[in-house]
Amino acid sequence: MDEKKNALEALKVEIERKEKRTILSFDAFLELARNDPQRVLRNIFQLFHDMVRSSVVRGEDEYPDDPESIGFVEHDCSKLFVEGMDSPFFVDRLFANRFVRQVESLRQGSQQNKMHVFRGPHGCGKSTFMNNLLRAFEKYTDTKDGQSFEIFWEIDESQFSSKNGEVCISPKIIEVSCPSHDHPLLIIPKHYRVDFLAELLSFSEDMPKEMSAKMAEFRYRISHEKEYEWVFREEACTICKSLFWSLFNKLNSIERVLSMIKVRTYQFDRRLGEGISVFNPGDRLMEEICLSDKQIQERLDQIFGANLVKYVFSPHAKTNNGIYVLMDIKGANKGRLLDLHNVISEGVHKVGVDGIEERINSLVFVLMNPEDEKVIKDENMESLHERMEYKNVSYVMEVGTEVKVYYSIFGRPTDEKFLPRVLENFAKIIISSRMNADCKSLKDWIGDIKKYKKCCDESGFLLRMEIYSGVIPSWLLEEDRRKFTAQVRRKLVVEAENEGQSGFSGRESIEMFGEFLSRCGGKDKLITMSDVAGYFKHRIGKERRDRIPANFIDSLVGLYDYTVLSEVKEALYFYNKKQIRKDILNYLCAINYDPGSRAKCKYTGDEVEVTVEFLKLMGSYITGKDMRDSDALSFARDVQRRYIELLAQDRDREIIETELYEELFNSYVKNLKEKVLQPFVKNDNFREAVKLFGTKEFDTFDTRLKEHVSYMIKNLVEKFHYTEQGAKEICL
Repeated sequence: MDEKKNALEALKVEIERKEKRTILSFDAFLELARNDPQRVLRNIFQLFHDMVRSSVVRGEDEYPDDPESIGFVEHDCSKLFVEGMDSPFFVDRLFANRFVRQVESLRQGSQQNKMHVFRGPHGCGKSTFMNNLLRAFEKYTDTKDGQSFEIFWEIDESQFSSKNGEVCISPKIIEVSCPSHDHPLLIIPKHYRVDFLAELLSFSEDMPKEMSAKMAEFRYRISHEKEYEWVFREEACTICKSLFWSLFNKLNSIERVLSMIKVRTYQFDRRLGEGISVFNPGDRLMEEICLSDKQIQERLDQIFGANLVKYVFSPHAKTNNGIYVLMDIKGANKGRLLDLHNVISEGVHKVGVDGIEERINSLVFVLMNPEDEKVIKDENMESLHERMEYKNVSYVMEVGTEVKVYYSIFGRPTDEKFLPRVLENFAKIIISSRMNADCKSLKDWIGDIKKYKKCCDESGFLLRMEIYSGVIPSWLLEEDRRKFTAQVRRKLVVEAENEGQSGFSGRESIEMFGEFLSRCGGKDKLITMSDVAGYFKHRIGKERRDRIPANFIDSLVGLYDYTVLSEVKEALYFYNKKQIRKDILNYLCAINYDPGSRAKCKYTGDEVEVTVEFLKLMGSYITGKDMRDSDALSFARDVQRRYIELLAQDRDREIIETELYEELFNSYVKNLKEKVLQPFVKNDNFREAVKLFGTKEFDTFDTRLKEHVSYMIKNLVEKFHYTEQGAKEICL
């Protein structure tokens, strides 16, 4: 029983600590505003801006010394859209940058008479984006940094006389919520507010120097910056304004009126529609457009007289200084969109038959599909169209982000089923379907993209993908790098805004990737580029195939093969002067013995195993040509003859100072990297050694061949991030 009691007590303490609303006197609120004005004096636009700013981490500029940089950097939005979300929404660099710019404009107050329309094709994740954004906002407002405040009245009946002039025998406290969630500062009459704030934010002699500096900075901002215009322009709602002046007329004391004003934290609750209202097309319109509270109205009438203070409001009041969202312009949401016109343009809504003006200042978000724009024209909403600020929600246009989507659905270990870069190439094919074939800004910049045929496809899709990821490819010519100015970059980014509106949707890409994994992911071997190309060429329908740009897959496969070949060459190549010196000296020793012999090299001290394989390998490196067994033996005899002549002529001369050695050394170095694969291309022993690497049978191969295979696989693993299995497969 003690455990149950302890558990309940702990639960009670935790809930009261976290969920109990803070209620302040108006005087305590003013002290809080004085000590932390930037946090306390915020409207919904500033609050939303601060939420995004606190959640989004701006990345470092990858090219800090680039004078042409346009600040197109990575923004980590995972706290907003991924962490703790049931359905994560992954944003690419293009979307993150335009979203952050849009939010920055909110803080300036320049968008307060706008509807913020997020439009995009079906399956781009608009609903997930909005749901996660609202959830992040709710979580933020539950923290101290995200607190905002609203007026709450506690009217003490004992302060008033009854109709007979007598004090109430059993007075009560009437609690009156402000349905419009007014900011407490707005209760100060508008024409007194400037002087009041000047006094409230004035310096005191005992104020610390650091706090004085912050106060001076805020005083300047509140009087000069557009984001704080609301502080001096807005008024309290009709209910609070009526209560304030009615109380003042009865009590003749501002102090007594202010004592009845309380301040509490504004609780945003989407489920209750408080502070956040989200409407789907199927949600029916409310028949009752004038709301009230009969009990509160009766109590107010008893104190002030009939209808002197009218406690009436509209459903819009619930999202005043809050967020109002329409999810698609269909069904009942058409009517809601029309109803928003006056609210957005004038900030005023008429309530009830008496036409009471209700001031509404909401952050309005609208989600829109391409066909919804036709609704605006058909319903004669052109004037409303001018109030709409459009931002695109496109299909993912960044390779790394597309891959994150796959990880989120199929798990991070998915990557282990692929050879390096193959998964990314699957994503590139998906993204290519979303890109416009023609890109004027790219043509103006590069001109003839075919000059990069070894590095890029013929239409420049891969180059644009790199740029959309914030990468300036190293393979660009110096001339084109110089021409990659800030103006060119802005044009490319602006043109990218119109991409991602067609092609494979997010839902389709997930479906296709799942189907591909079920076909190819269960094999013992890792998934190859051939598997990916085969899937898109032969395993999907014609309608889907036609969405992939012509020749793109072939270009991608060719570039992949070229890259892999370069990696294997790099892995085999070791330009180590000391090692090359040792190889040549050991070769000069070996040519004096028959294959199958073992000899100790007098120059290196190594015991050399003389095999035809070793002679072929060294002969190929020195000549840069493929060699048959007979060719290798013939070449070795020629070198031996010159070596014997050299020894006969000058026995005292160091071997490494001779013309023969220098010739062999220079030829070896010249051909080593370019022809590094040549000795192995048609070499069955090499293939067998690779297959058997890591087994006991591997020890049976020629020492020199084992060294090459071991070195190559080690480099592929360490330099190019292959697994040992992947390194073996790519070499075969």
